[in-house]
Amino acid sequence: MLKYSKIKSPIFAINTDIAKKNIIDMQAKLPDFCTFRPHFKTHDNKKTAKIFKEFEINKITVSSVEMALYFRKIGFKDIIIAFPVNIREQKRLNKLCSNTTLGLTFSNLQSVKIVSKLSKIKANAWIEIDTGYNRSGILWKNHKEIETCIKIIKDSSNLNFKGFLTHNGSTYSLQTKDDILNSTNSANAKMFELKSQFASYNPMISIGDTPSCSLLNNFDGINEIRPGNFVYYDLMMLQKAVCTIDKIAATMFCPIVDINPERNEIVIHGGAVHFSKEFIEIDGQKNFGQAIKHIGKDINDIDEKIISLSQEHGIIKITKTDIKLFNIGDLLETIPVHSCLTANLMKGKTLHL
Repeated sequence: MLKYSKIKSPIFAINTDIAKKNIIDMQAKLPDFCTFRPHFKTHDNKKTAKIFKEFEINKITVSSVEMALYFRKIGFKDIIIAFPVNIREQKRLNKLCSNTTLGLTFSNLQSVKIVSKLSKIKANAWIEIDTGYNRSGILWKNHKEIETCIKIIKDSSNLNFKGFLTHNGSTYSLQTKDDILNSTNSANAKMFELKSQFASYNPMISIGDTPSCSLLNNFDGINEIRPGNFVYYDLMMLQKAVCTIDKIAATMFCPIVDINPERNEIVIHGGAVHFSKEFIEIDGQKNFGQAIKHIGKDINDIDEKIISLSQEHGIIKITKTDIKLFNIGDLLETIPVHSCLTANLMKGKTLHL
């Protein structure tokens, strides 16, 4: 109980042993030809980054120049920014290039043309491919634009063409393992077609979503993976059976601040500014987080949903019988719906257990 007595307000807690096991399990799946380049946007903190270093993982992915600079300062020297290159950040990119093996992501021809003329930006160039997620990137079947990009990169003095990068975000909206694997295999087939089409340029293939990387067992043809969420996992991944509950490394501890016996509801200090407003639907009801442990005079396992979030408040429905077990000041441990967003919101309020 001693460790819980120190918690006074909402805390994002990381189980270090589980995080380590998640890294080991993902790393162990990969053949020698496939590089493990985890995405650090999920945790975006020094302590979790150091866990990766323990396993001699030095090649990383980030989602912004700011994040790249942060992790460069703590010793990571091989970084891909897996986000469309932002040409307004030229000065900071110049700084990064001076002491980093930097990978930039190009999602359109115009960006390639602009950066190829910025001689101080020396970087590996990855062309982002849209395999059907419809977010950013060049559509996989637009061979003409892809080839034009490659030729401009190859002709430039400051860019080095590496290959094709994709993020099949469609997997996050699917509900079953079979559907996720079908989507993954379809997306990968499009990437392999491009690899064959442009074989003379010797392109590498880099994929990046946690559901795909967690469920795939065959990585033939894939040169690099960039999952991020896997280090913590979350309720979304648990619901889709991408992970089991023993792989959940990140939870929220929130104090109970109000109890309403008439409505059989508990109010926790933990709202949208802590969890985010993301939710999943279970049995037709919105779920903003799953309470799994009640810490009062005793510690008990529970299974209760956060049914509503406002800015600072979270509301949890409890049965008429069980509500008598809860008291003001008790803690609830809760699995967040999306650990990436919660981790981002809880910067500076993270506890590694």
